[in-house]
Parts: sequence; structure tokens; C-alpha cells
Amino acid sequence: MIPIKNILFLLSGVSSFIIFYMGLVNYITAIESPTGWILLVFATIVAAGTLLSTVYISKSITKPIEKLAENMTEFSKTNKITNKKPINTNIKEIYELNKNFESMGEKVEKTISVQQEYVEKLKQIDKKKVEFSSMVSHELKTPLVPILGYAQMLQKQELMGKLNKQQIDAVDEIHSSAVKLQRLVGDILTTQKLDLGKLDFNQENIHITELLNSIIKEFNPIAIEKKLTS
Repeated sequence: MIPIKNILFLLSGVSSFIIFYMGLVNYITAIESPTGWILLVFATIVAAGTLLSTVYISKSITKPIEKLAENMTEFSKTNKITNKKPINTNIKEIYELNKNFESMGEKVEKTISVQQEYVEKLKQIDKKKVEFSSMVSHELKTPLVPILGYAQMLQKQELMGKLNKQQIDAVDEIHSSAVKLQRLVGDILTTQKLDLGKLDFNQENIHITELLNSIIKEFNPIAIEKKLTS
């Protein structure tokens, strides 16, 4: 893309050359010498004025526009309005455009700053959530080990002595509840791994009949207790 100042200088250069060339032609072809001199001097003044006006326009219009474009490019890279180059101009439209850009940039920079603060807070919350899950899992898992161990020992009557039917049912209920709680702890650890993206999935073929039979066997005592029938 061609910069606007190059286009202005190209147009003014061509215009100045044409004006000077016409004055030179009039000077050469003029019948009266004073008239030719006057036309040549006038053409030279007009050509020089065209060049000077182009320089003035370049400084007052194109330079501020270039700085504004550079500020916008820098802002798009860094999202910071504080790195902008100062723009001094007497052109109302350019001044208002620069002020609107600065106002917009400050709002965007503030919004990004607030967003980053929220992101940091969310990271801290996630970190605390992971720490809490680890602590809860550990604290729940620790007392489950002896509960399950003693429940299994009580179920083996040859180790801890004979139990009546009510005592056996109570021990079985303790063992069943402890197993459920152990699974819940495992689910918490699984969720924690899933949040951290560290959960590995293993795909394998299963037998539907065996799966259904294991489910039925697992929930059959509960169904009998609740007196549920199919």
C-alpha cells in the first residue's frame, strides 16, 4: 500500500512541473519579452507555492494520521494505550479521532486488566478447590481402611468369633456402607484428575452379560432390604 504523503508529493510534483512547464513555454513563445518573464515568474511562484503547500499539508495532516495509525497498530499488539506517541494537530477531525481512540483504548485496557484479575481469582479458586478435594479425599480415606478391615474380619467368624444373625446383618451393612463411601472417595479423586486433565481412559471390550450380572449382584441386597421385586 502507498502512503498518503507519497501520493500527495507525487501529485504536487506533477502539478508543479506542469505549471512551471506552461510558464516556460509561454516565456519562450511570448511575443513581448516582459510578458514572457512575468508569466515565467508567476508560474515559478505558483509551482513553488504548490510544493510548499504540499509540505505544510503533509506536516499538518499526514504526519498526525501516520502517528495515529502507528498508535493503533501498537495498541493492537500490546493492548496498552500508555505506549502511544503524542499527536499535536490543529485539524479538528484528526484531534477528535485521536481523542476517541484514546478514550476507547483506556476503556479496553481497563477491561482487559479487570478480566485478568478475574482470571487470576478463578485460578486461585480452582487451586483451592483441588487442594480441598485432595484434603477431603485423604481425610475420608484414612478412617475407611480400619473400618473395612475390621468389618471383613468380623465377617470371617473363625477369626473374631461367632455372631448371631442380627450381628452378621449389622456387620454386612457396615461393610456395604464403607464400600460405598470408599467408592465416593474414589469418584472425588477421579473428578479431581478429570479437572486437571490427568485422567486416562482405557478402552476395552466387555461382556454385557457379566456386567449386568455384577450389577444385579451388587444391588440385590438393597433390593431385598427395600422389598423390591421385578
